[in-house]
Amino acid sequence: MNPKAIRLKYRAAMNQWIRLGLFMFLFCGMALNSYAQDKDKQELQKERDRISQEISLTNKLLLETRNNRNKVEGELSLINKKINLREDLIRSLRGEISLYNRRIAANREKIDNLEKELTALKDNYAEMVRFAQRTHRSEDRLMYIFASADFFQAVKRIRYLKQYTHYRQDQANEIVATQDKLNKLNAGLLDVIAEKDKLISSEESNKKELTSDLAEQKSTVSNLQQEEKTLIKKLKKQEKQREELNKEIQRIIEAEIRASKKDNAGVFALTPEAAALSASFEKNKGKLPWPVERGVITSRFGNNPHPVLAGITVPNNGVNIATNANATVRAVFEGTVSAVFSIPGAGQNIIINHGGYRSVYSNLKDVYVTKGQKVENKQSIGTVLTDDGSGKTESHLEIWKVDQSGTTKQDPALWIYKQ
Repeated sequence: MNPKAIRLKYRAAMNQWIRLGLFMFLFCGMALNSYAQDKDKQELQKERDRISQEISLTNKLLLETRNNRNKVEGELSLINKKINLREDLIRSLRGEISLYNRRIAANREKIDNLEKELTALKDNYAEMVRFAQRTHRSEDRLMYIFASADFFQAVKRIRYLKQYTHYRQDQANEIVATQDKLNKLNAGLLDVIAEKDKLISSEESNKKELTSDLAEQKSTVSNLQQEEKTLIKKLKKQEKQREELNKEIQRIIEAEIRASKKDNAGVFALTPEAAALSASFEKNKGKLPWPVERGVITSRFGNNPHPVLAGITVPNNGVNIATNANATVRAVFEGTVSAVFSIPGAGQNIIINHGGYRSVYSNLKDVYVTKGQKVENKQSIGTVLTDDGSGKTESHLEIWKVDQSGTTKQDPALWIYKQ
């Protein structure tokens, strides 16, 4: 083979290495993308597990409510909660399925690229084998070297022949490694498709459960609508109790503000200890424990649509958490008990001072603390009251911010940790 042809072979070999380098760069980019998708998968699985646990707990509370003299109104709030959770679960499953679709597409793209690369490697290797067969004799190699124009060119040709031999071996190894990667990707693709099929099956199962829950909701609402007058009367009674609770909380906090202003030349001010406690409370936003060990939020902060009466909203200054009968209520943070009082028909109530914040615990059957008592984080302070009329066992939590300008109601769901 003449020197020009050999140089062309050498350049072709080098171009192949450049293409291989570019491929490896793209492959690494895909690997990073795969890592990000694995992270998303873990988050979605975690969310799915959390929702499934909430559904399981809601089912247990629903069964407990039904056993409590068949109280339909209490059932409805839990059925509604279960429907919301089931819809969240289906959305989460669809998110996972979408993620698996992207992983399948990415795997297929990798497989396609590897197959192309493998074909190119094999073609190039075959060409090198043919070249080696034509120049395998030592006489041919010597003639190629002796045909050099000068000594330096001869040295370069000797070096090239050595490099070419190594390159052939590298190409053979690369073919084996690429084939191995391809086999693993194909096996991984089958695993991903199997996981996706499981998720689709789970989604279909949850859709059926949702259909059943919606039918149960419709039946329960229909039964309650027959008692519309009773519901309206109960709603007015609850509104009055909420107003009384709100006024009493406001009265107690305003009295504390006046006392502070009296001691501080007309300015509301916290003591250094209270300021430190307030700062610590703020730092724990989103990390506070729930007031009950187990429960699901059935009514959120702000206006909530009435589950039966169309066009009517029910305001909530905190959150209602459905829980087990006789569940223990815990302090969400350390502090001092500001007040213990009762609202006729709405049970006992506790206010705990956390410096510039107050936590309020309502709908209690029993109280374990007294005014002025210091409490620790998660300390038991009472038990939840079960409403005889509706069969509901709900803990009510409010959080108030107190400063120079007055009071501001906070959304407790933003303060307690997300289960």
